[in-house]
Amino acid sequence: MDLMDIQPVVQRIADAIAAVLKIEVEIANHHFIRVAGTGEQIESVLHKMEGDLVYQSAIRTGRPVIIENPGNEQVCERCRFFGNCSETGEICAPITFRDQPIGVIGLLAFNEEQRIRLFENTEGILTFLSKMADLLASKLHEHDMIQQLTRNSEKMLKVMNLVNQGIIVLDEKGTIEEMNLKAEMLLGIENKSLLPVEVKNFLIEMVQEMEEVSQTVNISINKEERSFYMNKQKLSAAGRHSEYLLILQDVNEIQHLAEKTTEEQKKPFDQIIGVSPQIRVVKDFAYKVSQSHSTILIQGESGTGKEEFAKAIHHASMRKEKPFITVNCGAIPEHLLESELFGYEKGAFTGANSKGKPGKFELAHTGTIFLDEIGEMPPLLQVKLLRVLQEREIEHLGGTVPIPVDVRVIAATNKDLQEMVSKGTFREDLYFRLNVIPIMIPPLRSRKEDILALTEHFISMFNDLFQANVLGFGKEVKEMMINYPWKGNVRELKNFIEYLFNFINNGWVTMEEAEELIHHKLEINEGNPTISSPSFSLLEMEKEMIKRALDYVRHHELNIEDASELLGIGRATLFRKINKYQIDT
Repeated sequence: MDLMDIQPVVQRIADAIAAVLKIEVEIANHHFIRVAGTGEQIESVLHKMEGDLVYQSAIRTGRPVIIENPGNEQVCERCRFFGNCSETGEICAPITFRDQPIGVIGLLAFNEEQRIRLFENTEGILTFLSKMADLLASKLHEHDMIQQLTRNSEKMLKVMNLVNQGIIVLDEKGTIEEMNLKAEMLLGIENKSLLPVEVKNFLIEMVQEMEEVSQTVNISINKEERSFYMNKQKLSAAGRHSEYLLILQDVNEIQHLAEKTTEEQKKPFDQIIGVSPQIRVVKDFAYKVSQSHSTILIQGESGTGKEEFAKAIHHASMRKEKPFITVNCGAIPEHLLESELFGYEKGAFTGANSKGKPGKFELAHTGTIFLDEIGEMPPLLQVKLLRVLQEREIEHLGGTVPIPVDVRVIAATNKDLQEMVSKGTFREDLYFRLNVIPIMIPPLRSRKEDILALTEHFISMFNDLFQANVLGFGKEVKEMMINYPWKGNVRELKNFIEYLFNFINNGWVTMEEAEELIHHKLEINEGNPTISSPSFSLLEMEKEMIKRALDYVRHHELNIEDASELLGIGRATLFRKINKYQIDT
């Protein structure tokens, strides 16, 4: 802090002292810049002082200095006015602030009358200077406090305006003392001094109600009903004066924020492609259960996307930042599965790691473990898994110390576990432990809307992978794909599209150019290759249907073109197929 910060105040104090004592006054800061002065010193205010050795001594020692014979005393020897000083006497005292010297206040005599007045009561003058120094320090402290309060107020206002809530501070009469921009916007206030009547009445009503409250309130603003969630708190009660804090949130904004948050949490399920009502219901249900810690059993045919659902559930859950560990219970040999799941101690078996090894459950601690093909788990391990689900602890192979684990279990199977339970190949108690939350994924053939949605997704994916430019599938190809059973579900559909990309890499995939590829692939998928079972060939079936349609139109004396309507294909396509199969017309 510097006396220059309050220079006008310092000058007024200097003028007041000079008027009372009828002695000239000079006040300098610790850089020896004249902050205030009277008489001839006024002209050099705000300038660096010359011959300031007396003031240096006062600041250095922290004690007053009395000069009865200016220009001839020891302290004056190094001054350039030594022996030729215009003053007739001087008394100065240091000004301190927070135990640090910040300047000097001096009384100066320039004639004999002033000199007599200065030294007739030296002790009283020193006491007076000390009080004036304290006054200057207090003024500086006051300025500092005001500055801090101003800065804090500015900071508080900035913070209030950063908050996405309306903040209002009211007195006990409902008069606004503070209000942020959000509150002005919510209440439709353009001028704080000219509040709309409905807003003014609302604020008065709020301070007259109970001391503290959290509730939804309604107010009509510009003939529009608005709903706010309001939190009211009493800030202070100094004497009879009370202050209240109101925090307002737009109910619609709260709902929008909640919906937006839910949408963000649901994003992992956006990776699961599907527009059918069936898959949407499953996705919504899976999202809801993702927010808990309960065990989930996902059932569905092979290729329906059970692992994709398990991943989405994990990434939408509170465990999303923790591990997601997958174990395929049908792909690991039975004698290794136990050590894979639960880990082992050193020397537990021949060939074991000399340091031992943690199991999948340990690696999934605080996260999620996905047990795929749970129906393939051997009976002995079913018992051990049941214990893990019951006790929430595992034991290493070859170990004796139980290890607690915090793991969410998601199991999946394409088998009918209930039937396996009835046959005695799957433990009933384990089935009920796993089937806390069942999720059934419908097969692709029961949700035909998803076939085309998935097709577009895979076309985009394989265009990037193959550096291709396939625009899409023709109408006839789409109809064929919709009516095909897709026993391998999404996995089979994906493989089918990848197969076509190996032969066609641009333009539209139409039946005209891809028919043989399509029939060949789908017949092999059905296990009925043309060369071994021609009686089930799709090509032969199509040829036979065209012949029947032609026989029908001939028998009823119709045109050949009418056969295209019976077959549900275009006229040009019909003639192309007639030529292809060499059918007599």
